[in-house]
Amino acid sequence: MNYRRIVTVLLLCSILAISVGCSRQVARDEMRLYNMRAYEEGSREARISGRGLNGKFLEELQASFNQVGMPLTNETYAEDNVGNITYQYRINYDASQFITVYVYQDQAAREKGIKEIYGVTEGDANAAGGHNLIVSDKETSIVYTSTGDKTDNYYGQVKKLAPSLLAKHQRRASS
Repeated sequence: MNYRRIVTVLLLCSILAISVGCSRQVARDEMRLYNMRAYEEGSREARISGRGLNGKFLEELQASFNQVGMPLTNETYAEDNVGNITYQYRINYDASQFITVYVYQDQAAREKGIKEIYGVTEGDANAAGGHNLIVSDKETSIVYTSTGDKTDNYYGQVKKLAPSLLAKHQRRASS
């Protein structure tokens, strides 16, 4: 009888210990999901290893702009419900100078989307609160936006650099 109680208590303690351990791990995983930490870690890892969508293109974009003295800083990105992605950078931390990269599903979607935002699909546009230079190829657009007193500080450099970057990456990169 005493042996039976000891075995029962040990069995209950084992089950309780396993349950608590699993519950803690589940709670940690759930917490990471709720605070987007797992998503951010995965995105960061994909970008660092070059496996992320458009990863190689973005690395080359940043390197090319750095080489001409226009470091791209303060990166943000957003993806809509159909997979179109927008990346935005400040040029050298300047809040009045932006580079925005739009990557759409296809060329028709890009033309429609860019026209909705800027009123044109290519070239110069005064919209969205500043002067914009839009350079596009296939489904991708690079837009230089300048506002305030510093309008067009980098206009010539972007006009020269953007077409060559886009020409190298004619399709969505999924490296």
